[in-house]
Amino acid sequence: MMDLEYPPYGGGSVQSASNQQDFDHYYGGSYGGGGGASISRREIIEHFADFRRAIHEGPVSLVQHYYNSNYETMIQNYNTDWPSAEALKEHVGDDQLFLTLYKEMYFRHIYASKPGGVSLEERQESYMNYIDLFNLVLAKDHPLKIELPDQWLWDIIEEFIYQFQSFCNFRTKLAKRSDDDIEQLKRNMKIWNVHAVLNVMHSLVDKSRIVEQLEAVKKGVPFHSGGDTFCQTNLYKMFGYFSLIGLLKLHTLTSDYYMALKTIECIDLDVTKQNDVCQVFHCIVATNYHAGFCYTMMRNYEDAIRVFVDTLIYVQRSKPIMVAQTFQNDAVNKTADQMMTLLAICLTLNPMRIDETIYLHLKEKFIDKLPKPLLSVGADGKLPFRDNFAYACPKFISPAPTIFEQRNDSQWAEPFNRQIEVFTEELQEQAYIPDVRSYLKLYTTMSIDKLATFMEKTPQEVKPLLLTFKHKLSGTDTANKTEEDFQSSADIDFYVDKNIIYIADTKITRRYSDYLVKQILKYEELTRSLSEGLNARHAGNK
Repeated sequence: MMDLEYPPYGGGSVQSASNQQDFDHYYGGSYGGGGGASISRREIIEHFADFRRAIHEGPVSLVQHYYNSNYETMIQNYNTDWPSAEALKEHVGDDQLFLTLYKEMYFRHIYASKPGGVSLEERQESYMNYIDLFNLVLAKDHPLKIELPDQWLWDIIEEFIYQFQSFCNFRTKLAKRSDDDIEQLKRNMKIWNVHAVLNVMHSLVDKSRIVEQLEAVKKGVPFHSGGDTFCQTNLYKMFGYFSLIGLLKLHTLTSDYYMALKTIECIDLDVTKQNDVCQVFHCIVATNYHAGFCYTMMRNYEDAIRVFVDTLIYVQRSKPIMVAQTFQNDAVNKTADQMMTLLAICLTLNPMRIDETIYLHLKEKFIDKLPKPLLSVGADGKLPFRDNFAYACPKFISPAPTIFEQRNDSQWAEPFNRQIEVFTEELQEQAYIPDVRSYLKLYTTMSIDKLATFMEKTPQEVKPLLLTFKHKLSGTDTANKTEEDFQSSADIDFYVDKNIIYIADTKITRRYSDYLVKQILKYEELTRSLSEGLNARHAGNK
């Protein structure tokens, strides 16, 4: 593969003071703030020297320890600058790989904590550092001889997509941009270009051959690497896997829902099976959130509900993991709240039985926040679902080139407004579907005139509603992955012969034996978890 390219830009480097000044500024006295404990100059030097040694010598558990401690420091010293790479270079040596990895964390801290937002120069600097990092990973004849924790690899890919999203918003919010920023953006059109971002993701996927590996797992057959050393290393395998999720997220942000789901065709969305490949908790939650949202926008409400419910149950059962990884709590909790809101929307459009625990939580936490009736039009002529959708949806972006002559924020707001309009039109078309369903469930045969009387409409008005019911509650059979095989996702089906509606219940009556077996398995799993916890506690006391 050819090296990923980036153009030069006319801006100074971040923290461009001299090395001695950098050292005095960052290392002089103590390094602490925001309520965290002060850290001496020597401790900082020793920490990063040990961190570098752990990356090159291992084991990976030690790298994980240093990586997590960096984030604890980031949180405790939220408003404190990290030392620049130039200042660090004198004390850890000219190690390009380590310094590039360090700068990735350094810029992530700037994005998370800098008051007033990230400058254009810092965005460009971060982009070029990412290109340097991915060139180190991809543009070699043999794999890198290091092992990084899966959590760090996921954070790199997720942050890369986030910074691209942030830059798209930055360059389209032109009302507050200075003339110098506009000129610099015009000169550097290739910075954070969507084609470059897609190129990185697809290059990592191809290098790792992760699609072939996942398809082999699904088929239950061994994967033959054919002597390819890249796909045999965990670094490249997980980079490839997380890049698939990155592509899912990127296509969702650009509103290409079909391509988003097509990208992860090789991934089983069952959280248990995902755990066999990836143990990064936040990655699994983010994967199923974006997949469930794509199902929602493609009117495949049944699959969306299944994905949301399974993921929310997984989040509830994984509270101990969230306690151990405190820096991920906010992101996971917000994503879970967004999924709960989307679940409420999907259940309104396609009522079905769900796990009782999730239903009670939904009713307790969200049902009062949702308008009643849910699909009624307000006095202002707007559907009240609009605000709920706006909270739960991703923050959409447009990959199209910016029109710099329009010095306003219309280009920034356009992708979001367009998706809101699409969703609002969809709701307006489905506004009467719950009423139609409720009446049809009461009968096996019914005349159109009778249904029209119940709904206080004319027979001519009811016929289009029946066609809408048929059309809107049809979705692709994702279980069989057949694009042209459509089936109803409603719990009833019907056909019209002349003036009579013939109704059939399409759902199989629930078997209580299956329910009891499921509850027994849950009880055994809970008992086993408690026993393991007690045994671990007794072993620790000894």
